[in-house]
Amino acid sequence: KEQNGFQSMKIRDYISYLKRRQTVLLHKDVKDPDVYDEDLGMDTDVDVIDPMFHFTPFDGSEKAIHVVNSVLYLIDFDLTKLLPALYENMTKSFRLPGLLPGGIHCMMNLVPTSARPFMGPNLYMTPPGSFTHFHQDGHGTVDSGHQCLAGYNEVVMLRRMSNDRKHHSLEILNGNLGRDGERSYDALYGLPHGDANGEKPPWPSPEAIEECRRMNYCPSVFILKPGQFVHINKGRIHAFRKMA
Repeated sequence: KEQNGFQSMKIRDYISYLKRRQTVLLHKDVKDPDVYDEDLGMDTDVDVIDPMFHFTPFDGSEKAIHVVNSVLYLIDFDLTKLLPALYENMTKSFRLPGLLPGGIHCMMNLVPTSARPFMGPNLYMTPPGSFTHFHQDGHGTVDSGHQCLAGYNEVVMLRRMSNDRKHHSLEILNGNLGRDGERSYDALYGLPHGDANGEKPPWPSPEAIEECRRMNYCPSVFILKPGQFVHINKGRIHAFRKMA
């Protein structure tokens, strides 16, 4: 279950966390004695890899997380500012450049560059198991595109609907239909991982998907594979789950 709050972590520490997690899951024994591996952040003269990863956030405190029990999801990482080399490579290699922000198929190409709101591209990275809650990009006002670089994404996406139907579909998908009290989680007009949206639900059950299909909400459920791209029309609520 997703926990409230965000972790403050250096990118180097996040990559070390991913490597430590992979090592622990594979039960890999490192043979070289008395060697400190900076990538793993640990001595390698041990037979059992410690599943606890220690790091220092920007506030200077010391924190530790269990690399198997805790899945950290890197979200909204601005490629243009923070990874310009990757951004340049993507713009040159992307087969549909007209779909990128400011491209020939984007209405922002008629807006001066200095006046454009930031519309990406953003990078998202995570081990398997994490997922994005149901939401609509730009409060339902913008199209979006998702390019899978590595790994596999399970996607659930509904058709465009009225606001009332969107809220009803969320009650079904979040497992809140028939429950007393307030709606469990609503990110239609908030951030998908925001702590102020209510009780964070699990991934929708197959029964919930079938109920949405019965209600003619037309859920599309598919796997986005490495190298594949999906375009999402404005106003279509959707969610992603990261798979192996």
